Amino acid sequence: MLLVFLVVLFILGKYAWPVITKAITKREKYISDSVLVADEAYAKLEDIKAERETILAQAREEQNVILKEVQLLKEKLIEDAKTQARSEADKIIADARQSILSEKKQALKEVRDQVAMLSIGIASKVLRKNLESDASQTDLINKMLDEANMLKN
Repeated sequence: MLLVFLVVLFILGKYAWPVITKAITKREKYISDSVLVADEAYAKLEDIKAERETILAQAREEQNVILKEVQLLKEKLIEDAKTQARSEADKIIADARQSILSEKKQALKEVRDQVAMLSIGIASKVLRKNLESDASQTDLINKMLDEANMLKN
């Protein structure tokens, strides 16, 4: 039995052990390489997570900047619309005042024209009555000439 054991041990040592140890060494190298690859993948994953957080922070900052710009633009547009509405209202009021003033002037002119026409009518009637004689006509002409001479001097 001992002899069989030694023969089996010798055959195993010569043929089987090198193959088995080579397979175990190869398996061990494969496992260690896999562990290294897994460690590298984990490190890359951590880098990607950090980069993702940085990108998200930048995106949030850009979002805040854009929202602030939009808010400022909105306020500016509202203020511009208010200013434009005020200027249009002021223009309408000024146009209305100008229109009222011109209509008032026109009405006053018409009243003056009517008063002048009535005054001329009354004056002509009074003059006709007063100037029925030649002497009164001559007196009136002389009076008017005297007044005209006074105004020239």
